[in-house]
Amino acid sequence: MRTKILLSAALVAVGIAAADAQQVYSVNAVGYVNVTIRNQHNLLANPLNGTNNVIGTIIPTAPDGTLVLTWNSTTHDFNQADQYFTGVGWLDGDGNPSGTQLVPGKAFFLQNNSGSSSTITFVGEVPQGSLTNGITTSYGFYGSQVPQSAGLTALGFPGREGMSYNAWNKAAQDYAQAYSYTSGLWFDPDGNPNDPVPGVAEGFLITNPGAAVEWTRSFSVNN
Repeated sequence: MRTKILLSAALVAVGIAAADAQQVYSVNAVGYVNVTIRNQHNLLANPLNGTNNVIGTIIPTAPDGTLVLTWNSTTHDFNQADQYFTGVGWLDGDGNPSGTQLVPGKAFFLQNNSGSSSTITFVGEVPQGSLTNGITTSYGFYGSQVPQSAGLTALGFPGREGMSYNAWNKAAQDYAQAYSYTSGLWFDPDGNPNDPVPGVAEGFLITNPGAAVEWTRSFSVNN
């Protein structure tokens, strides 16, 4: 994946050339991110900050019947699914308008039941300034808090001894082989020192055998 950032007085544009044809457009740091979703499960992370981060604000439309599963870091299980109905919007498991929040940096599974690939659009503002994303002990699902694709080290991720990283293989509908963190470096599944590189709006699974840590970084679209 290749990321290009073009800056001008009123425009920030991030163009992503990738197999899934992700595109990011932002004017004055407010904009949208187009993401191609495959049929069935996709592991995504909201890369923009909405007015309230409620699912209907962040993803205004989706294919009819789409499901979203968010992770509960307290119970270490998935919350009850939200479902999108054309002409109605997002409803929770009890059939009420969903109040589920898709906070930047926290990943979730989106199940596309349309039978084919489609496109969803994240809407919001590029998070800037001092950013913090808590990494809990045990299992957790995360993503970059900003629409940027880079290695975890460059993104400021706090690797800790014994951590593992799993991307989601959409073609196989399963987790990809794990990267592991040891002696201050990430190692790929072949044992080579390589950072995992999550894509824009791409979620990933972190297994943290140690204490909870904070993923902090400072970001500005003007840098």
